[in-house]
Amino acid sequence: MKTIPYKKPTETTLSFPASNTRVSAIKYLSAALLLAFGADASAATRINQVGFEPQSEKLAVVTDGTASSFEVVAADTGKTVFTGKLGAPALWKPSAETVRLADFSALKTPGEYRIKIDGQTLSDRFAIRDHAYRALNAAAIKAYYLNRASIALPPQYAGAYARPAGHPDDKVLVHSSAASRQRAEGSVLSSPKGWYDAGDYNKYIVNSGISTYTLLAAFEHFPQYFAKQNLNIPESGNGLPDILNEALWNLDWMLTMQDPNDGGVYHKLTNKAFDGMEMPDQVKPTPRYVVQKSTAAALDFAATMATAGRIFKAYEQQRPGLSARMMAAAETAWNWAQANPAVVFRNPADIKTGEYGDAQLGDEFAWAAAELYIGTGKDSYYRAIKADQLPATTPSWSDVGALAWISLAQHRAHLTPAADRKLIESRIDGLAASLAANWKASAYRVAMQEKDFVWGSNATVLNQAMMLLQGYRLNGKADYLNAAQSGLDYVLGRNATGYSFVTGIGARPAMHPHHRPSAADKLAAPAPGFLVGGPQPGQQDKKDCPVPYPAKLPATSYLDHVCSYASNEIAINWNAPLVYVSAALDQLTAGASMEQKVELSTLTRQEELLQFDSFNNDTALALGMKVIELARAAGKSVAVNITQDGTMLFYHGMPGTNADNANWIRRKSNLVNRTGHSSFYTHTEVKNAGGDYDHIPGMDMKEFAAHGGSFPLVVKGKGRIGTLTVSGLPGAEDHAMAVAALQAYLNVDL
Repeated sequence: MKTIPYKKPTETTLSFPASNTRVSAIKYLSAALLLAFGADASAATRINQVGFEPQSEKLAVVTDGTASSFEVVAADTGKTVFTGKLGAPALWKPSAETVRLADFSALKTPGEYRIKIDGQTLSDRFAIRDHAYRALNAAAIKAYYLNRASIALPPQYAGAYARPAGHPDDKVLVHSSAASRQRAEGSVLSSPKGWYDAGDYNKYIVNSGISTYTLLAAFEHFPQYFAKQNLNIPESGNGLPDILNEALWNLDWMLTMQDPNDGGVYHKLTNKAFDGMEMPDQVKPTPRYVVQKSTAAALDFAATMATAGRIFKAYEQQRPGLSARMMAAAETAWNWAQANPAVVFRNPADIKTGEYGDAQLGDEFAWAAAELYIGTGKDSYYRAIKADQLPATTPSWSDVGALAWISLAQHRAHLTPAADRKLIESRIDGLAASLAANWKASAYRVAMQEKDFVWGSNATVLNQAMMLLQGYRLNGKADYLNAAQSGLDYVLGRNATGYSFVTGIGARPAMHPHHRPSAADKLAAPAPGFLVGGPQPGQQDKKDCPVPYPAKLPATSYLDHVCSYASNEIAINWNAPLVYVSAALDQLTAGASMEQKVELSTLTRQEELLQFDSFNNDTALALGMKVIELARAAGKSVAVNITQDGTMLFYHGMPGTNADNANWIRRKSNLVNRTGHSSFYTHTEVKNAGGDYDHIPGMDMKEFAAHGGSFPLVVKGKGRIGTLTVSGLPGAEDHAMAVAALQAYLNVDL
């Protein structure tokens, strides 16, 4: 069920109902959701309740029954549009179910459908459409706005979820554990903004680090996806993409948590005990404290600030001096951690809130060193990573080493010679291959193993998907993309509980999260867009819950009740991979489908037909403006370069592009000048031959890039005279944009 409307495929605008009433909240979720209140959560067919991109792998899990085939029927008419055979029965130990897979990946026609199996009820409704996850992605980011501290949420932005401001945090006390010569116990600090960490009202640097980084990584990897997104937050329209506006609300708070006297970072800002289940403005006023500096906090802060510093360098006009301030803060925090390498946080005796204690700090040192290395180019930081000793693992707040590999892989084309590029790529690919092998062997077709059903298991499956997507971005292996798709399918309903684990999304969403505003606002529906923790067999809250868990098995030990902080709480670090994975699958699946459609003969024909009778500076200007015109019409953001005989005649970077795009342009253009073919031709030729287009023998890939987007400019009778290069989209789309501009300018019918 689509719960968040968007204006058009290129611009997502998120809004909530304006009336703060029980009725409007119910209308917001729609009548379909009301019907689900009484639905059987153990329905025999489990499916992603949102839907799929046309080119994605599409699987459903079928439990029980004797049927051997299935149909996909149109949701409104019941007309059969696809038939298929069910896979062989297989046992999935985490849920003790024998299940069969229904694979309808071949169905690519947009529409709304259900799965039909003889003797069983129809599956939940799902859609096949382009940009299938735009609304989900917008809701997952908007959830951060709904969890903001120190600000009122007015109806024009929050709709039914409007509330007065709580926890201004402008008069925070220095706890005895945090006292120093310059800041004595009881000193008063101002530390407003930030997000409430989870279902409680405190703010924690360690968890903020991975959460904010993951949002920044989503933007850095897919800037065009977020360029036109309108989340309807107070900052919308200020010249920054809204995902960066939302990240800044937390980054601004994080900066206040650094002691300017020594560079150390306070571990958390908190009450002495958790607030009650009340609205933020209604809780009993109690002192708030910054508590003890810690090595983990300093390093997570340093890594996050270094990441933000490089991203906000492109937005100097909107936030003058911020990038430099962030990089300086990152280096001073690193220096503090170097001088204090083993300050492990433990709650002082009078502090009873979340601890986020971590005694293993090698991964934090590696992550911070990696981000500082990328930001400064200093080889000393690369050596500090100790890369040969750093494994690639599924990230979590306590294990952030994989974040170092993500960033190193993203920036591998322009790292210094000190970096071991082969090691970077092998770490990413090795983890992705292991996860994909688990996915392929799983009866439920998920990478999750029994050991992965930990507190916040839904974040585990999405962080696994995020790492699979890093592997796919390196080498384009279809299994990696498909396994990542299955991770999103799992949290949206293809799981053993039958729930969509995202509030407000799907036919059977979690309705009673452990989240103070959702519990206290007297609305029927919880705040939308939050990923709940998910099944895990520990049941640590069992004694506090008035109703029993339905089961103790790892994959079914889930309770949709506000009491269940062990399986049904929300958290900012759980939502972050939901943001990343939904955006990545929307964009990468579309890009993969374009690559699948292109034959080498088609690319040869393009080069033969798209040639000029003559070419000069005016030609370059008109051609460059044609690319910009097409990009604007499509709602895309690209950088465009036209070079003739080594002289740049045209360059323009649209909003959202940065220096990375200029580097891609240089490397792709170099490849065209070297080979004489479009960069997408070389990409396709190497890929079709089973080779690695990022490791072409005889080419230094710091100087060449075999990714689509650069096209040879040829004058008839004279030969190749230059290049047209586009950067900012997936390679196949960059290439398509360049070809479309050439075709329009030359008036050639391909």
